Amino acid sequence: MDLPPDAPFQKVKFEAARRSGVLTHPYTLSTLAYSAESSPIHRGVFVGRGLLGIAIKPPMEAFTPLAAEQHPNLTTRERVSLQTKPMACSGCHSIMNPLGFALENYDAVGRYREKERAKVIDVSGSYEQRTGAVAKFTGAKQLAEFLANSDETHYAFAQQAFHHYLKQPMRAYGLRKPDELRKTFAENGYSVRKLLVEVAVTGALPPKDTKPPK
Repeated sequence: MDLPPDAPFQKVKFEAARRSGVLTHPYTLSTLAYSAESSPIHRGVFVGRGLLGIAIKPPMEAFTPLAAEQHPNLTTRERVSLQTKPMACSGCHSIMNPLGFALENYDAVGRYREKERAKVIDVSGSYEQRTGAVAKFTGAKQLAEFLANSDETHYAFAQQAFHHYLKQPMRAYGLRKPDELRKTFAENGYSVRKLLVEVAVTGALPPKDTKPPK
């Protein structure tokens, strides 16, 4: 940071033009990476499962990533594309990879970069939404903008907040409850505070698929 050596502890804007909240926070990016290399797969799984609510299955067997030293002329994106090209991998990786590739401007510890192995990094990505429409984005800021405005993200956030606080599946309170809660979340301007109040009120009522003891 451009601060004098004796600057007191203070809040600063860290690379505001290159960061988009929690998605590009160095802690998030470094957690979803290997010790020396970024990991588009781990980052893509995080975005898919954690933010969009996609059910992505774990691999059927463990695999070792292609070592960068063995492919010195390939970027991380190129190595991942090469390794996940087989038909057995493409089903899930066709979803995860394009999400993670959009975050490739950030290295293993979350530092911003524009080149890898003397090549300009390709940060284009895409996502086929549940409606069938394909969203395309280039880089983290466009990905973050898409996520922030996605009904799928809002739906997933409401569901996960509900499950986190009540430790109950939302549909136990009615099959329409997920859509109702997402709609209420949107109508309240995506206020997390109001969402949690709604969750608490819902939790005060008995689940619809349970019966009181005799």
